[in-house]
Amino acid sequence: MIDVARIDYWAASGSGPLHRASALSKVIFLLLVVTASVMTHNPYPLAAGYVVLLLQVASSRLPWLRVVALSLYSAVFALLYGLSLRGGGMAYALLILKAVTPALAMLTLIVSTPYPKIFGLLSTVLPELLSAGLFMTYRTLFILLDMMDNFAVSIRLRGGFSPGSIYQNGANISKGIAMLLVKAVERATRLYAVMAVRGYHGSMARTGTGGFRRDDWLPLGTGSIVLTLVLVWR
Repeated sequence: MIDVARIDYWAASGSGPLHRASALSKVIFLLLVVTASVMTHNPYPLAAGYVVLLLQVASSRLPWLRVVALSLYSAVFALLYGLSLRGGGMAYALLILKAVTPALAMLTLIVSTPYPKIFGLLSTVLPELLSAGLFMTYRTLFILLDMMDNFAVSIRLRGGFSPGSIYQNGANISKGIAMLLVKAVERATRLYAVMAVRGYHGSMARTGTGGFRRDDWLPLGTGSIVLTLVLVWR
């Protein structure tokens, strides 16, 4: 599993055209791709749009192989959902593309934009309490995922899982979840204390959209191309 530190490193250390584009333009790009995915009933323009997004990621010096691999996780859930529906191969292809194309657009935003800029942009349209809560949730989510992964490894190494023993497995898992809950409260309290020491008093340090920039042509143009493909290719 890719941890949050690596995602933050990709977002903060890059120097490609997507990194130089404003957060506002990349959010608009994401909305254009999501709109195209919702509107289309044909898998071919979405497939072409996915290729366009892939070319954008590769040309911006992002780790495109890992980004593409992460976007394909959504295809697994889309395929599981598609098994409950009636339809042929084209219907499954459309469902999968409706999942992976917005996922790739969202990952493009995340790996090319430092998270303070994203939450600073959200603070202009959301109440301060809600935007700060989302910020804390973003940080804590990856911490909890890492803790859950460590817990699963530890309980296996110590013989906590016994095949066929539902009672024992349930007891061990419930104890582990209780421990994770205590650790999560402790981590959240520590995170708030660190932020308070660094000057947090209920307001995000960075707010505002930041305006448009010269390099915004890439995300805005890519999003417009994907939407145009859907509108024209029917």
